[in-house]
Amino acid sequence: MNRTSWLLAPLIILSMAIGGALVIGAERVFDDEDAPASGTVADATPDADPLNSPAVAADLSALYERVRPSVVLISGQRLGRNGVPSGTGTGTGVVIDTDGHIMTNDHVVRGFDEVFVTFANGDELEAEVLGRDPGNDLAVVRVSEPSGLLVPAELGDSAQVKVGQAVIAIGNPFGLEASLTSGIISGAGRLLPSSANGRPIRNLLQTDAAVNPGNSGGPLMTLDGKVIGINTAVENPAGGNFFVGVGYAVPINTAKQFLPKLIAGEEIRHPRLGIAGDTVTPRLAKEFELEVESGVLVASVDQGSAADEAGLREGDVIVAMDGQDVATFDEMAGIIDSHEVGDTIKIRVDRDGDEIEMEATLKDWDALA
Repeated sequence: MNRTSWLLAPLIILSMAIGGALVIGAERVFDDEDAPASGTVADATPDADPLNSPAVAADLSALYERVRPSVVLISGQRLGRNGVPSGTGTGTGVVIDTDGHIMTNDHVVRGFDEVFVTFANGDELEAEVLGRDPGNDLAVVRVSEPSGLLVPAELGDSAQVKVGQAVIAIGNPFGLEASLTSGIISGAGRLLPSSANGRPIRNLLQTDAAVNPGNSGGPLMTLDGKVIGINTAVENPAGGNFFVGVGYAVPINTAKQFLPKLIAGEEIRHPRLGIAGDTVTPRLAKEFELEVESGVLVASVDQGSAADEAGLREGDVIVAMDGQDVATFDEMAGIIDSHEVGDTIKIRVDRDGDEIEMEATLKDWDALA
């Protein structure tokens, strides 16, 4: 069994954190032993590059020169007693406007007392962490600097990305500044828990463009230079924090959705129903002798959650939510994510052949994480 899937005999777990050290956040390496382990994103080798013809290489060189000013090195420092540095690390960021805003991963800046940004010309400026979204592993930092150093990247549309599409990643793996790797989109619609609270990050892009520790927060780009994802994690069944062919990026559309709040420094809260379950299939319906052929079978209900307080039970099948028929788990999750914490949603369930209507007031994901 793939240890990064969330399966529970045989139902998918919605609200548990990753067990083991298999999916590694694209983090930075700390100097002190008690700091969090580092994790993720990209340095390429010739064998990892499927775009190796001279003509393509020339095009990639031109693309690199054009987009390189939009990619920065982010370094952090943790201070101990008497202000003595006790831990450092590096990651990557993407300039998003000429007002000094730079996007990165939350885990790149998490736990640091001081954060610095180094631009393509070598200038280093201190940065302020404006907004954080641990549930999506995103953050925005800001530097105060004339616009000459701030070359915004062009943000693309991750909904238009196709499997097999050629991409590049630019970042600072292992402290090797401004490294370029290339590959393809290997998959889409992947799901992983965030490194902060276990909340599922949905619709992740999977790539074979090499990413390693230090690439975290850097851009995954199309060959026309548009950012379609923020590199965030690698998967390594052996447990190491290095690339073995499977990397993940938060889709840029997710980032764009929360960007205004991140820039404004607003707290970002994500709604949670509080169940584990799976999409009803013909096999599942037969195995559990269900009265319906589609919906979401509830495997368990978290104590004290919105689902618990609404009266949902193990064995219920959610068939509709907010007046919309629910055929799959992803459909249900999408409806929940479209709401705010504190919203009340109507739920229709099948319980042993009887339809029951109930209401659930969504809680903060962090409340029970």
